[in-house]
Amino acid sequence: MEKFTIVADPQVKEDLKAARDFLNAKRKGFGAKFLQEYRDFLKNLQTNPMFQIRYKDVHCLPMKTFKYMIHFKVDEQTKEVHIYAVLSTHKNPNKHWL
Repeated sequence: MEKFTIVADPQVKEDLKAARDFLNAKRKGFGAKFLQEYRDFLKNLQTNPMFQIRYKDVHCLPMKTFKYMIHFKVDEQTKEVHIYAVLSTHKNPNKHWL
């Protein structure tokens, strides 16, 4: 099976940093666990990115342990997964991303 290439917007780095800092403030070590889970989900997206489309051709993948969701589009022709945001499910994406 051919793998998809993961491409992330520059904003995703800021999303991950903010989530890490927030989670570490709640409980020491949670930030590192969050980032590890995110990396594990990226491996899954490389082989199977066809998750539910939530809006405007954007797929959303909820993280298992943390209340965050990965927002991305899939280009089947170029075999790319373009990640646009990693947002807390407690935030309104219209205010915090769109």
